[in-house]
Amino acid sequence: MNRQIPRHNATGGKIREARKARGMTLEELAKGICSLGKLSQIENGHRPVTNEELVKLSERLNFPIFHFSDPDIDEKIKELDYRKQKIGDLLGLQHWKAVKRELTLFKSKIQEYDVSTRMIDFYYLSGIFSLKLSHYEEASNFLNKVHQEPDNKYNLKLKMKSYNALASMFFSQKRVTKSTEILMKALDISKENPTILKEERDNIYFNLSIVYLYIGAFNQALFYINQINHYIIYPLETDYMKLLIQFSSGETANTIKSELLSYREKLDQTKDPTNILRGWALTTYSLIKATPNEYNFNKWRDTFIKDMCTITEVPHLQEQALAIYQLAIRGCLFQNIEKSFVKMLLDKTKSLLPKVSNNLLKARNLYLEGIFQSQSGIHSVDLLEEALSFLGADYDGLLKADILYEISKQIEPSSQTPAVLALELYHQHQKNNYLFNQFYELILPNFKY
Repeated sequence: MNRQIPRHNATGGKIREARKARGMTLEELAKGICSLGKLSQIENGHRPVTNEELVKLSERLNFPIFHFSDPDIDEKIKELDYRKQKIGDLLGLQHWKAVKRELTLFKSKIQEYDVSTRMIDFYYLSGIFSLKLSHYEEASNFLNKVHQEPDNKYNLKLKMKSYNALASMFFSQKRVTKSTEILMKALDISKENPTILKEERDNIYFNLSIVYLYIGAFNQALFYINQINHYIIYPLETDYMKLLIQFSSGETANTIKSELLSYREKLDQTKDPTNILRGWALTTYSLIKATPNEYNFNKWRDTFIKDMCTITEVPHLQEQALAIYQLAIRGCLFQNIEKSFVKMLLDKTKSLLPKVSNNLLKARNLYLEGIFQSQSGIHSVDLLEEALSFLGADYDGLLKADILYEISKQIEPSSQTPAVLALELYHQHQKNNYLFNQFYELILPNFKY
């Protein structure tokens, strides 16, 4: 005779909570285990459940059986949720040593409490941690483990997050086709679960719009940004993307420029350093792209320097701040802004360089300094060659071509060899796209996951 679990253990309530978490109906859970009426009575605490029934229910729900019978399980789950939230907060603060320590503790607690269903949280958080540190192979391994976990309401949401994170990783590696492929796969899965994954689907649409804007497929970028239903994404963010799509596609009318600058003011009003930094990236880009003249640069420069000095005091924003300085320098160099201001900007970057580890930023800084010296009549091939050394032999981005072009002009300024002519032709064609090609990471929003 099957022993029955008494009502006072609240097993029925836990079964109901688990069923709802998995997005299952009473009928789906009861099928082949017990009658629909009995399951309803069990969940409401009016009838006990047998051991045999509980085993089958726990298997179908993909919950360990002790989840329904362990008197301390609620406290254990609360502790795991707390640890998960703590790791997420530490990731946001970029406290890497603390994240690593907490991940180890999180995994040990999952194993100690035998709550194997929470390993998916460990895999996801570990994948994001590795991604933040640019440990791409490790990140890929962890995030792919997320996809191997069983499908249910809770897991599907994490799977969508991991697809978006993987797409972000491949996009950062310039593997745009792979990034798009992953996002499309995630989009198909989300459409099979339209209610459960509506928030995650908005993130997929947002990320697809970024990818298509990056490759210049403006109609597709606009299509996907218009699909967003604003479940979790603020209209201010999608409005910015729409403006940027118009701006990048060549619509540089004053109305668009004004709206872009208005957006910067809205970001400034938040008083958040990250938003202020994004606002200045936008302002600098739009001033150079739409109205590149000395008056507009001088109008903003004092406020720019004041805000940037504040931003550079925030450690996790220093690389982005350096890139914004570089964007401003690039604009000044090609608009004949007074040399003393350009030199001051270069001095600002030199004080930041020891605080960053990004070799692309270091190479770009040397390249810009080389152009500045060249315009001042100073031979700067040594600086440019040092810039190349930071890029490394396996780097094949556009910055290398620009540096080689600048070197060729200084070594053989009157040369008409096919190689030099080819570089010059390339440079002329790329001139209008230079800003976006080199500084897209400042202009485009971050992927959402």
